Amino acid sequence: MSRIYRRRVQRIGSSTYIVSLPTSWAREVGLEPKTEVALEVLPDLSLRLFIPARHVVGVLKEYVVNIDSSFKVHEVVREVIGGYVSGAGIIKLVFKGVKRDFVDDVVSIARDKLMGLEVIDEDSTTLVLQVVVDPNLSDLVSIIKRILRVAMSMHEDIISYIEGTISKDSLENVISRDDLVDKLYLLALRQLTTTLSDPYEMHKKGLSHVDSIYLSLFIKSLERFADHAVSIAQVLLTIPIPPTNILELYRKAVDTFRKSAEAFITNNKDSAVASIRDVEEVRKLEELVRKEIGGYLIKYPLTTRVLDAISRILSRAMDIAEEVIDISVFKNLQLIQ
Repeated sequence: MSRIYRRRVQRIGSSTYIVSLPTSWAREVGLEPKTEVALEVLPDLSLRLFIPARHVVGVLKEYVVNIDSSFKVHEVVREVIGGYVSGAGIIKLVFKGVKRDFVDDVVSIARDKLMGLEVIDEDSTTLVLQVVVDPNLSDLVSIIKRILRVAMSMHEDIISYIEGTISKDSLENVISRDDLVDKLYLLALRQLTTTLSDPYEMHKKGLSHVDSIYLSLFIKSLERFADHAVSIAQVLLTIPIPPTNILELYRKAVDTFRKSAEAFITNNKDSAVASIRDVEEVRKLEELVRKEIGGYLIKYPLTTRVLDAISRILSRAMDIAEEVIDISVFKNLQLIQ
């Protein structure tokens, strides 16, 4: 529960304003005379005060899931995922009167979906999970780059199959690779949530609350980009002859998405503007391809789903590029103010 203290602003000299700090709060955080503090200006122009020199990683946050016989496995898994994404380091399952097989199913599914989830303790009514993430994946940007790399490889393999350079069996591998993307996606959300809950980490990484809005949208677009690869692969598994007429369109759509994603990662407004122009050009090609393969679509109507997935990839590329521009405009306005 938040506490509100009221203070009157005082002026010392010609340009210095001071506000006294609550004694109770100072004691709670260990504030002493001459301690250096940091003041962060938030988007709403309020100030956040914290002590960077005293910043330490506290005890692991614990989230308890109380399971009863009315719960379904997927409902408990959903709650475990919620605890994971919210930044809990320990997730404790309490299951009095519930069969152990049920709990084992929950843990098995959760571990398949979440990266770094390990069982560290258990007894007849409690099972404790701890999140132990590879240090190489502790940086949000590294996770994002890995999601993009894996998703790109999925689309590249589909393109290779349509070209005839790899076998149809490779499409099954594309579909299974989406599990890794989903794990990385949830890990990215977890890292973002954890950073936002720590003012010191936000300050150190130069992340604002406005940035986080666009970051969450971008991460979701990467996850959906991989989902579109799965959709395309599933359709192609049912079609005896791959539609080679879509190769140029597919390549250009995937490449345009990659450029937009890289523009976001590097915060490059000029590249984002170029990506928007690319999307507009590829859209023209999309219209031509849809007309050219009319006969193929009659024979294999499911191919329409492939074209729709490619269209959505282009839409995601446009969204990302526009997000880069929005961020740039916001930061420029902040400088003006």
